[in-house]
Amino acid sequence: MTIKLVIFDIDGTILQTHSWQHIHQNLGTWSQAKKHHNQFFKNQITYEQWAKLDATLWKNQSLAKINQIVNQMPYTKGAKQALNTLKQNQVKIYLLSAGLTQVAKRIQKEMGTNGYTVNTLITKNGILTGEVEVNVSFHNKDKHLPTILQKFNLTPKECAAVGDDPTLIPLFKKVALAIAFNPTNKDIEKHANITIKSNDLRDIIPHILKQR
Repeated sequence: MTIKLVIFDIDGTILQTHSWQHIHQNLGTWSQAKKHHNQFFKNQITYEQWAKLDATLWKNQSLAKINQIVNQMPYTKGAKQALNTLKQNQVKIYLLSAGLTQVAKRIQKEMGTNGYTVNTLITKNGILTGEVEVNVSFHNKDKHLPTILQKFNLTPKECAAVGDDPTLIPLFKKVALAIAFNPTNKDIEKHANITIKSNDLRDIIPHILKQR
């Protein structure tokens, strides 16, 4: 088995923080957003409704302000070096996250990733409309796998996935190598081939490259 592509979650994996929450906390909308969070986890609203309710809280904010907040989000220790090492070994890097375009764009610019599928805040003339285009929801990350593999002309046997939360489980079931990095619960560990509890993302590298 040779890994030629790694699909990364962003929040809690490449970033130390969770991007939606980080933006809410910086804009003073976290107390309201927490209610939406609780409604979703009590099955009172769908993921799409949750995302739309959250995005509404940011209506009329400037995109420049959002970008400013995004650019201050801290990376996980060793993230840049980990991704560089993979690239040096001809491994493609793809971001798949329920996070936001602004975050993925920053990572792509600073780390040179090979693409991303994320959620997009709708803007008009540089101002947020309060709408969001939901491409990645809580339960559908595996649905994006065929398109991503096709883009690089690869098979699931050549693909690894790295992340920390339950949204990764459907994807973990389909790729050759599933790495739970600081998993948020036991269920993720159960579905991973390897569990790594570390504050340094470079600790995933030996597990990926030994397959080569």
